[in-house]
Amino acid sequence: MVWIARHLAWAGLAIVVAIMALGYAFVFRRQIIEIAQADRVAQLNEERQAKEAYLKQLDALHEQYAAFDAEDVARARTMIPNEDDVPGILAMLEAAAQASDVQLTAVNFAAGDTTGIDVPNVGALSIAISLQHGTYQRFKLFLETLQDNLRLFDVRSANLNPVGASYSLTLRAYVWKKSS
Repeated sequence: MVWIARHLAWAGLAIVVAIMALGYAFVFRRQIIEIAQADRVAQLNEERQAKEAYLKQLDALHEQYAAFDAEDVARARTMIPNEDDVPGILAMLEAAAQASDVQLTAVNFAAGDTTGIDVPNVGALSIAISLQHGTYQRFKLFLETLQDNLRLFDVRSANLNPVGASYSLTLRAYVWKKSS
């Protein structure tokens, strides 16, 4: 009898644990799964709404892109090309020099300073130019010819020596950088 009394407590505990395990398996487990599924459905709905909003933004951007005139897009690509186009710049500088009747004596290209460029993915090309054999009016005509060119340039510095008829310029040309 002592043995039964001593083991009865353990047997009762085993029965309580078994009832709790069966209760979990048949009653609470189903409710826990339903709660987890409801939470997952809420997450999926949030993701769907976020993706729908993103698609609406893409559609709006696509509509804006479609509204651009093809000629305007081509002009913008000429103003800021995708590559440095050093031969094209040299040809343009030589044509401007001939049109203004000055002699292009030196042209140097280097990676440009991007200080002050607040447009993402736009880089710069620095161009140092030396000119000779021209009056100030011819030098001014050279600058006007550069200004009328479709390619976008900034004059970063200019050194004038009208007595020696020599001039030097540092220009900055813009280039779209390749996205990484």
